[in-house]
Parts: sequence; C-alpha cells; structure tokens
Amino acid sequence: MSNQVILWGTFIVPWLSLFLMPREDIKRFIGAGLLGGFLSILVSEAGVANGWWYFRETTYPLAMMSSYTYGLFPVIPIWILKFTYGHWQLYMVVEAIANLIFSFFILPWFGSRGFLDFNASIIALILASVLALIIYGFQMWQDDIFVQSAQTNLSLPLQPAAAKPSQDDDPDK
Repeated sequence: MSNQVILWGTFIVPWLSLFLMPREDIKRFIGAGLLGGFLSILVSEAGVANGWWYFRETTYPLAMMSSYTYGLFPVIPIWILKFTYGHWQLYMVVEAIANLIFSFFILPWFGSRGFLDFNASIIALILASVLALIIYGFQMWQDDIFVQSAQTNLSLPLQPAAAKPSQDDDPDK
C-alpha cells in the first residue's frame, strides 16, 4: 500500500467514523477532541523543534505535519471518552494501552515506512499521557458548565414595553 494512501486514510477515516456515533455524543465530546487535536499540534511542533521526530512525508496541503495529527488525534479522544467517561480508572487504562501501542508500535512502524524519523518513544508516551489527563480534566470542566447552565434558568418573564398595559388604562372603561 502506498504511503500516501495510508496518510490520507489516517486523516479521512477517523472523521468518517464519527457518522457511526450518535449526534448527542459528538456534541458532548467534540470540545475535548478539538482540544486534543490542538494540543497534539503543539506537541508535534515541540517534537520537531527539539529533534525528537521529523516528518519526512506528508500529504498536500498538510505539508508541515503528518495527516494523522489532524485526523487521529482529534477523533480518538472523542471515541475513548464516549466509552469510558465517568469511569476514571477505565479511562486511564484505555489511554495507557492506546498510548503504549501508538508510541512503541505505530510510530516506529511509521518510521520504518519513511513517514518520519522517530527516536523518542518514551517522550511520546509521557506527552500523550499528559494530554490524556488534560483532555479528561477539560471534559469534566465542560460537563460541569453544562450542568450549571441547565440548572440555572435565565429566562425571565419579560415583555416588551409596548405589550405591557399602561397604568392609565382602566379595563372597566
């Protein structure tokens, strides 16, 4: 299989997989997924700047980073949160397994395919674990905001001034 097919697949397939998820779950977890994508872009930039990895092959027009940064990293947290949110220990176990597989198997395989030069599995594992903690904390914060906004009813029985009866109007006249 061509490297470009693999790279485009890691960009497109995760986003298409969201069609299999209920819309309410997407709405609930999309913020955490986008945060995960944004933070992974920052981590990728830091890795390139520090020489931990270097992207050799990318897809046009995503020339600076690999396409899985824009495909897998925003979507995988959404799926993991969908099945594990509310169960902290289960979330951490699933994230640890996913991060181990990604850091020690997938990234070295990408390196052997020529996608990137990679020599920092431990650093990638540590950074991915920190991102998992941040994403879970962000989702807890988001849920707390939505619970508070649902409990607070801000709709007051207000009427425009023209709809209010004036005090001079006597209904008996």
